[in-house]
Amino acid sequence: MTLTQLKDLQYLSDKPNYPLIQTLLDSLHQDLRLLVDPPDGSKEHPSTTCMELWLCHPDYASGMYYIDPNQGSPNDALLVYCNFSGTPAQTCLHPRDAQMTMKAWLKDSETNSSFQWLSKQEQGFQFYYPGANVVQMRFLRLQSWKAVQRIIYSCHPGHRLGHTDREVKFLADTRRQSFLGALKDCMPGEEVDSLEPRESVFEFEDLNLLPVRDVAVFGGGNFTHEFGFTVGPICFS
Repeated sequence: MTLTQLKDLQYLSDKPNYPLIQTLLDSLHQDLRLLVDPPDGSKEHPSTTCMELWLCHPDYASGMYYIDPNQGSPNDALLVYCNFSGTPAQTCLHPRDAQMTMKAWLKDSETNSSFQWLSKQEQGFQFYYPGANVVQMRFLRLQSWKAVQRIIYSCHPGHRLGHTDREVKFLADTRRQSFLGALKDCMPGEEVDSLEPRESVFEFEDLNLLPVRDVAVFGGGNFTHEFGFTVGPICFS
């Protein structure tokens, strides 16, 4: 967009469209910044996203880099994993504690037929993504069009959930909404043929609701076996 085009936009009506003009000027400023002082993924020169970093340095390998989606002070820059192996590049945030220990989380909920949040259980916790404050997450979403996250449920064979699946909730980033799912039996047949843990994979795609913050399993009944969850990174593209 040239300055001549900007002037033409201004006189399309009697009243200048100042918000549009400011948006275009901000875009020109951003393009000029990338040409004069391109980001290198360091704490001092973070990019807005991994995609921007890849555009400036297409020879970079996948790895850990700093980004600053709100482009303010680099003091609040995020250390993220940039996945450059596919197209487009992905900006991935890992939870600080990704593994919920394999144990009998609901052994005391046999008579409590309700959803039990694992963060409320002994040794439980919510998932925290270092540096991903409300402001940075808002700007990261504005500069992305897609977000995906994968969660793996694991359990030891030897117990069955019964003839029906057991419901599970995954708390969204809003803390007011949840993804719903169902846990399958821990063993496929009437007899245990392996002592290896069984796994079920849940994959979510929602730019506005991710990342997942907590997990709740419907308690009650015979649900005393050991199980756990592994929370993967949320990846924006």
